[in-house]
Amino acid sequence: MRTLLPLLLISTLLTPTSVGAQWAVGLLGGLGQDHGWQGRTSWMGALVERRLGDSSSFVVRLSGLAFTPMERVYGETVVADDGTLGVEAVMHELIGRGGATVSVRWPFLTVPCEGGYHRGAYVMAGAGWEHARVRQTGYAVAQPVGPESVVVRERTWTVDRLTGHAAVGAQYGTRWGSPFLEVQMNAGPMPYDTGLWGITLVGLQLGYRYVFVRR
Repeated sequence: MRTLLPLLLISTLLTPTSVGAQWAVGLLGGLGQDHGWQGRTSWMGALVERRLGDSSSFVVRLSGLAFTPMERVYGETVVADDGTLGVEAVMHELIGRGGATVSVRWPFLTVPCEGGYHRGAYVMAGAGWEHARVRQTGYAVAQPVGPESVVVRERTWTVDRLTGHAAVGAQYGTRWGSPFLEVQMNAGPMPYDTGLWGITLVGLQLGYRYVFVRR
């Protein structure tokens, strides 16, 4: 499943119509509320886009994202290995994430401008993959040793998820490129319970793309 998105993208980009297609590259960043990891989040990334042809309104976008690390702190009862003793502990989690998304962009309010540049609104839909690394440390509350508490748990694990992606955006095309604004939403399995599905992320994204060949 991890190799499916790259293979689909490569097969799309390397079709015979690629020579006459419109290409673009850009940067993006955003802020949002992560309902899966339960906290505010931000991200930065880069994108590559390709219009499917001069007569087509559809654009394929591949974007790679790096998220700022998230932290979670909460209380938990840690049970001993023999099951006979429970220790109240403060759990600290540090969550690092990265991901990639393949989407199709389609304009629904577009104004052709002089020079071949376009301005207007569009919708997007696609799928993404997210890789997360969680480092968890638990500190005992009731048994301090000197100025520090006893570490009662240390562990690290990874979470990989496929998510659906949707967005509504607007762009302003100029000879220097197209700044854009998008409202993003992701849906898929929740990281702490992959059997539970829902909206995992809602956010606002700003970006800039440079088009090499005008439409």
